Amino acid sequence: MAGPTPEQSIAMYRQMREIREFEQAAYDLSSSAKLPGLVHVSIGQEAVAVGVCAALKSGDTVVGTHRSHGYSLAKGATARALMAELMGRQDGCCRGYGGSMHVTDVAHGMLACTAIVGGGFSLAGGAAFSHQLRKTDCVSVCFFGDGAWARARFSKP
Repeated sequence: MAGPTPEQSIAMYRQMREIREFEQAAYDLSSSAKLPGLVHVSIGQEAVAVGVCAALKSGDTVVGTHRSHGYSLAKGATARALMAELMGRQDGCCRGYGGSMHVTDVAHGMLACTAIVGGGFSLAGGAAFSHQLRKTDCVSVCFFGDGAWARARFSKP
């Protein structure tokens, strides 16, 4: 499989910069107590979200973690709607109900983000099963961290 074209590489870099700037703004607002609730940023992890989402189609679905801002932006959410969500506003992508850790944007394929360690596995599996039942060529992606991997790998049934 060929790598990205120079134009695609530039677009991906710009998207990583947008995510970094969004995350820094969210962190700054949270640090100054201008943002309600907790914010978990993914500074330094932008390439994962952009690289994975660049390979996805519009009908593909994503399930994220509590560090969900980058995935949402990479999947197509606007920075305006996402920041409104973090601020708890009605014009947010979840009408202000999800906040930072529970972002959902079904219109862009962002099914859910969960703060439960390893909680996205079954959601992504269910979405994949739905794609299969509907006979689509869509995929479902589950982002998770090393803590979720260790928990799933070493937990007893």
